Amino acid sequence: MRFIPGKREHPELPLLPLKETFFFPGMLLPLVITRAEGKAAIRQAMESDRKVLAVAQKNPQAPPPGEALSPEMLHPAGTIVHIVQLMKMPDGAVRVMLEGQERVSRKTTALREDLFLARTEAITPDRADPGGILPKMVRVIQDTFKEYAILSGVITTDVQRKVAAAESADRIADLVAGYVSFDSESRLQLLQERSTIKRVHHVSDLLNGEVELLKLKRSIKDRVRRRLEKNQRDYFLQEQIRELNKELGEDPSEDDTLREIKERLKAKAVPEAVSERVTKEMDRLRKLPPVSPESGIIRTYIDWLLDLPWEPAPRESIDIHRAAEVLDEDHYDMRKPKDRLLEYIAVHSLNPEIKSPILCFVGPPGTGKTSLGRSVARALGRSFVRLSLGGVRDEAEIRGHRRTYVGALPGRIIQAMKRAEEHNPVILLDEIDKIGTDFRGDPSSALLEVLDPEQNSTFSDHYIEIPFDLSQVTFLTTANSLHTIPAALRDRLEIIEIPGYTEPEKRRIARDFLIPEQIQENGLGESKIVFRKDAITTLITEYTTESGVRSLKREIASVTRKLARELLEAGTSPADYSKTLGSGTIARLLGPPRYRHDLDKHDENPPGRVQGLAWTETGGVVLSVEAALLKGPGEMVLTGSLGDVMKESARIALSRIVSGTASETLAFDRTSQSVHIHVPQGAIPKDGPSAGITVYTALYSLLAGLPIDDDLAMTGELTLTGRVLPIGGIKEKLLAAQRREISRVILPRGNKADVEVLSRENTRGLTFFYVDQVDQIIPIAFSDRKETGEPRQDSPASPDNPSNPSNPSNQTIKTREP
Repeated sequence: MRFIPGKREHPELPLLPLKETFFFPGMLLPLVITRAEGKAAIRQAMESDRKVLAVAQKNPQAPPPGEALSPEMLHPAGTIVHIVQLMKMPDGAVRVMLEGQERVSRKTTALREDLFLARTEAITPDRADPGGILPKMVRVIQDTFKEYAILSGVITTDVQRKVAAAESADRIADLVAGYVSFDSESRLQLLQERSTIKRVHHVSDLLNGEVELLKLKRSIKDRVRRRLEKNQRDYFLQEQIRELNKELGEDPSEDDTLREIKERLKAKAVPEAVSERVTKEMDRLRKLPPVSPESGIIRTYIDWLLDLPWEPAPRESIDIHRAAEVLDEDHYDMRKPKDRLLEYIAVHSLNPEIKSPILCFVGPPGTGKTSLGRSVARALGRSFVRLSLGGVRDEAEIRGHRRTYVGALPGRIIQAMKRAEEHNPVILLDEIDKIGTDFRGDPSSALLEVLDPEQNSTFSDHYIEIPFDLSQVTFLTTANSLHTIPAALRDRLEIIEIPGYTEPEKRRIARDFLIPEQIQENGLGESKIVFRKDAITTLITEYTTESGVRSLKREIASVTRKLARELLEAGTSPADYSKTLGSGTIARLLGPPRYRHDLDKHDENPPGRVQGLAWTETGGVVLSVEAALLKGPGEMVLTGSLGDVMKESARIALSRIVSGTASETLAFDRTSQSVHIHVPQGAIPKDGPSAGITVYTALYSLLAGLPIDDDLAMTGELTLTGRVLPIGGIKEKLLAAQRREISRVILPRGNKADVEVLSRENTRGLTFFYVDQVDQIIPIAFSDRKETGEPRQDSPASPDNPSNPSNPSNQTIKTREP
């Protein structure tokens, strides 16, 4: 039965707070005391038995400035230390030599002026050793400490002798814990622990960890030293080789890198300016040591010069019929863009030296602009490189960085030429309308030289510093809108509009292109999957609402993925799987319809609500304009996230209502009445002048109390004198009208020619009314259809005939039936 001595309490001792120092018995350490609490404790100890209680703070940064130290900020355990030596410093500080004597736990602490007095209880060690391993552990710790002292180089000879002479386990645990830089938590745990066997095990583990850390540090230092020594040795060996080559009559300045560069220069046809620059850079490289950072920069620059395709491309033979077949294989319809591309190919085939114009495909997303550029490259038999310019704001992205900058690289144009590996690739500059501008420069201005046929034969990149000929490159650009392209850049582009697709065109594209492609991509190529016409129509009308076919492609891909899952879950092989999809199957696979155009239609419109046609970057849309009458001092309230131009159109419409011929029949008191104009879907920004006549008609409907049928839509710009001016985006707006099942459209007379050049598919089901004065809209919008005999799609009468009763005005308003 082992014996544990009873608790032994000490009288009150002055407390010495320490910031980052833990004392252990047997530890001898000098300290400089500067704080008032510490100096008071030293004075009190010197007046009695020269003993103080050394306790470490929990947070070395405490207390904050302006606050006093409290007992709660100190650890519960400490060490009674004996003041061996004391010396007062000239600055008021006290230098003392302290020796640890006994581990104790703090029971109570009292503050008397600046002096902390603490009652303590001795931490009596439990030396129980059931397995008799303590003597062995002592020898293990002594050996490990010797290794630590050698690796660290900070342990004095006296400390090493103390550890080597220690016989008891508690003695060696105290010495090692005091002189090895363990973390604060581990030191506190060793200070409080009563079990001797636990203490020596903990000390051994901590000491082994420190030894392993020191070994790792020394290993890293050795590897770095050996690498430096190797570099120096290689440099001296290379110098010796140069001297030997000089004695043998060979060029001493040539090494493997320089010889490789010289061979590449001989094998590659480059202009004289490039050859001279490479030779000059090689001379600089000879004078630099291989380990110099500058030598790596020079080698990278030479590699760029030798990787670029400097040699002009030979005259190529282009088969115009094959080119037409390629364009037709990849894209349905697009007659105007294809004709223009074939003209370009034909002229280039006859005169390769011609300075070709820069073509810009403009249209809504998903209409095939990017893939059209890829088809052009395939038709010409050239490399194709696509550069996305969306969000580019740094001019250096186009012209490159100068070599004085760290990590400098050529611009995107030169990088594209390197990837193409030929002098006459097709480079597509995608999303040219989304280039930004900020403090780093204007990338659109840098593109002026690239896209100007008169200048791009001597394009200068800041990194290459040698003019590069881009005249043989076929540049194509794409954009969703022309409004954000700077005028100077737009002037260098030949605009080719890529309009949206009608519903029959989308069905044809889905049937011939998208469905076979997605069936093949989703692993169903061997299956027999058939999309019926009603299934394709359902996908177009109820699950997509766009001018292009990108969303339609995603929905078809979603359907085929679900079919692939069904195939695997049924355990059927692709060759045995067959499926015919109708509109019901589409609804089962994709869920409820996302778009229901019939929900936007009303049996009876309230006065003040008119349908307007608008153009956006994603195609044409139908917007409702709503007007309401309020009490107020003649103000106009505009809501719906309207832009400045649209707000001006609304003000012009109100002014025309008040000052025009309609003011004679409409009762509107500007002194007591206000007007509220709202365009729904307020989270979507809206702008443009084409809403002028729509706002005017909404105000007229409101003030006259006359509703307008939901099958009528209109678009046109309004002037203060009542003139209706032509607008753009006619085809996209008419496609939006067809999607919403609108049958009557009011357009400016100046857009009649734009309608007449459209195909029958674009005007099917629509009746057109052309106006050039805003007052001509009133008899069209508010006439009784039965009384006026409004022309219908099956009417045999000609609407342009003055005697035609279908024409409400007979002279000023013309209609055109599809």
